[in-house]
Amino acid sequence: MKSIIALLILVQLLAIDIYSQKLLGLDDILSIALKESYSIKAANYSLYGSQKNLEAMKLGLRTSVDMEFDVPSYSKNLESWYNPLTQKKEFYEAGNTTFEGRLTLSQPIVFTNGQLSIVGKLFGRNQFSALNNSSKDFFSNLVFNIRQPLFAYNNLSASLEKAELNFEMSRRNYTRSEADLIYNATSAFYNLFKAKKNFEIVKERVRQSELSYETAMNKFKAGLIAEVEALQLEVDLSSARNDLLSAERSYKEANDNLKILIGLESNEKIDVAPELAYNPLIINEEEAISYALKNRPDLFNNETSIRLSQMQIEEIDAKRSIKAELNLNYGINKVDTLFNNVFSNFLQNRSIVFTVSLPIWDWGQNKREVESAEANLKLSKLNYLNQKENIIIEIKQLVNRIESAKSRVEVLSKSVVVAEKSYNISLERFKSGNITSFDLSQMQLRLTDAKTNNLNALIDYKLTLADLERKTLHKF
Repeated sequence: MKSIIALLILVQLLAIDIYSQKLLGLDDILSIALKESYSIKAANYSLYGSQKNLEAMKLGLRTSVDMEFDVPSYSKNLESWYNPLTQKKEFYEAGNTTFEGRLTLSQPIVFTNGQLSIVGKLFGRNQFSALNNSSKDFFSNLVFNIRQPLFAYNNLSASLEKAELNFEMSRRNYTRSEADLIYNATSAFYNLFKAKKNFEIVKERVRQSELSYETAMNKFKAGLIAEVEALQLEVDLSSARNDLLSAERSYKEANDNLKILIGLESNEKIDVAPELAYNPLIINEEEAISYALKNRPDLFNNETSIRLSQMQIEEIDAKRSIKAELNLNYGINKVDTLFNNVFSNFLQNRSIVFTVSLPIWDWGQNKREVESAEANLKLSKLNYLNQKENIIIEIKQLVNRIESAKSRVEVLSKSVVVAEKSYNISLERFKSGNITSFDLSQMQLRLTDAKTNNLNALIDYKLTLADLERKTLHKF
């Protein structure tokens, strides 16, 4: 009765453990990874930073408004003034207290690389000195300014284009990180399944070895076989049990690796339930190459690098070119001892400054900098062509690997059936005394190898297909 109760308790505990374990398919693993994994979170932050940088750049091209206040600005010191009575310079204590406010509106002009500014100033001042009584005055000033570079490199437009290009590169990098994560999660998923199945295969081998050993011992005790044959099967059983411990450790490590990769807690219990149905696909090599060249983010990023290198040449070359700048100012202002009077009957001030900058001699520094930038451009173009050729070779190799894996799966799946049949026949022949324990051991190893090789070939096919989808960004 006690043994029955203990058995029931053990079954119940096993049921609770199985129930608490999450059984996850490949779609579940990918869904978790694309939300919780470290790599996708890092890629999200990188993309978010680039997006905000672009938004900041665009907002920086709008009108900005700034205000400043001096409340107050106070100074007091000794100043040297000429005294007509003594006919010499003497030091007197003097100072002032100022309350001032400044308002600045600035609008960059992207298409012309210019800037329009409106600056308003208003202050009240109280001056005092030892020579005379204190005095108050008020001042208002409003200035319109246009600064327009001529024949110069458009830094505003270039900065905006660079920010847009960098954002596009970040977005492509995110797409690439996402594709890499999908492949890595798929690989870890199948590696865990392979470790699990390998554990089951070795476990079955242990069971078979135990059965063979028990049969051999019974035959040895009956005097039907020599002791050395029974001892050989005992050695095989010990070896199988050792392999089982190693397979169990590999299974646990693969389980932990998958959880770390997809962002699950290390103490969370999971198991995988993949569908390993073999559905052979016909992959057209030319189409696969076309998808890769059309979709690969790294190839487009190389194109962007070429454009950035071209912009760098233009920017460096413009440093020593003839430049001019037109600076226009128009303002109204008024100073008065009464505050209300500074807002009427304004005086006008205006100015025009046209500045021309002519580079004369720099010992060839700018020329060398341009040549260096041109070398970088040639390198970017070379990298693009090399990347394109590598992608073509890479896709061809993957298609060949897929075809090879398909052939292996078809051949090895048949070998498992043959090996199982051969083992069962050998076991019966061993029981009847027609073959030795060594022959039975060899058939058992062939069966284990056949199962393992078939599993490896099927998983290799699945992973190679997943790698092709990662490298082409196309779902076949």
